[in-house]
Amino acid sequence: MLVAGLAYSHNPFSPPRTAAFAAAIVTSVLLWRIYVRRAGQILGEAVTKAAHPAAIGRSAADTHLVMVVGLVSTAIGYELVLDRPLGHNHVPWVAMILGGPAIFLAGRARFEYEVFGRVSPSRWIVLLFLAPFLLHLAPLLSAAAAAVVLLAVAVADARRAWGRPPEAAAPPF
Repeated sequence: MLVAGLAYSHNPFSPPRTAAFAAAIVTSVLLWRIYVRRAGQILGEAVTKAAHPAAIGRSAADTHLVMVVGLVSTAIGYELVLDRPLGHNHVPWVAMILGGPAIFLAGRARFEYEVFGRVSPSRWIVLLFLAPFLLHLAPLLSAAAAAVVLLAVAVADARRAWGRPPEAAAPPF
């Protein structure tokens, strides 16, 4: 979000740039929400319940690195979108705009496995599936598509947990 704020403040304000900045904020909030949703809250419990706490600790560290790579890629993507929100999309741009959230969601799926011993459906694949269709559209539309997919993931997670008691940690290690 810091990168998006800096990129937004360096050029004149315009409605497309403001929409791109709004998409960056929404995406940042959704990524945080997806991370924190239960698994991020009980990592410590998962480590203490694990048969091999050191193994889950090492694995979780690697998984967090994957999620950080996704966050950095997302930040780069939004910097590109804020530079030219209605410009021509390029393959590397779409790779950053959609690939960043996809990498984050793949890391989050692994993290869910480490904490709960299960993986939700691979929703990150939707982002990769969208990439070829978004190549011919403006970068702002790619960013909006990524935000919509992340919103769908957050809503699906909330619906799955609605009315149920909090899930306990069940690490597979």
